[in-house]
This record gives sequence, C-alpha cells and structure tokens, in this order.
Amino acid sequence: MDREAFVYKLTEIVFKHFGQYGTDKVKECVKELLRTVESKDSVEGIPERDDKNTAIITVFGESKPGIVAGITGVLAENNVDITDITQTLLGKNFAMIIIVDLSTSTKSFTELKDMLEKKADELGVAVFSQHQELFKSMHRI
Repeated sequence: MDREAFVYKLTEIVFKHFGQYGTDKVKECVKELLRTVESKDSVEGIPERDDKNTAIITVFGESKPGIVAGITGVLAENNVDITDITQTLLGKNFAMIIIVDLSTSTKSFTELKDMLEKKADELGVAVFSQHQELFKSMHRI
C-alpha cells in the first residue's frame, strides 16, 4: 500500500469511529488501522526508526485554519524534530500523521503529550500520541 492509500484509509477509519472524540475511540481506531495494515513494511516510504526516540502523533477533527501551525508549533517550541508529516482532507474532516524524533526534545514524552492535548483542545481537534514501540507492539497483538 502506498502512502496516499494508507493516509486515505486512515482517514476513512478515523472518521467512521469519531462522531465524538475520546481516548477510547482513538484506541479503537488505531487497533482497526493496525488490523488493516498487514505490517509496517507494507506502507512504502516509512523508513525504520529508533523506536525509543520515535513517536507517532495523529490529529483529526473538522478542518479549520491553524491546526498544522498549532500542533507543529508545540513540537518546535520543545525542540522535537519532525521526520515525516502527512495530512489529508475528507470532506470537511482533517487528518494528520506526524512522525517525530524525540531525542533532542526539551520535555519528557509525557509532558509533550500533555502539551499537545492542551493545544488540541484549544484548536477543537483530537490528538493521539504514542511511542513507535507501542504502535509496533499493538500490531503484534
């Protein structure tokens, strides 16, 4: 599956589950996504990364100006390197996947996650952050 098809499928699944936002729904979405993708290697163009210093951030909600700037601004303020980013629109719905390198971050992953959730609340979107290790572990379940 190429990157465009992967992002489209992710968006389709996210918006199938999210009438209202919530952590439980995000987890359901991620699990279904992982069942859809046979293996991490089936998504072309996503290279191997150091799992301990890599996180995957997903953002979704109704499209409006400032979402990308708001979320990436939090990352920049905390010296988090974006190694891959993709976004898409499905009608009025927005979805973004960001892969980040945490090795130079000025904050712990937990602190960063809290900051991203606060910014997402301000923007009226949902955000879900997880270490690459967890993402891969969930796939094995």
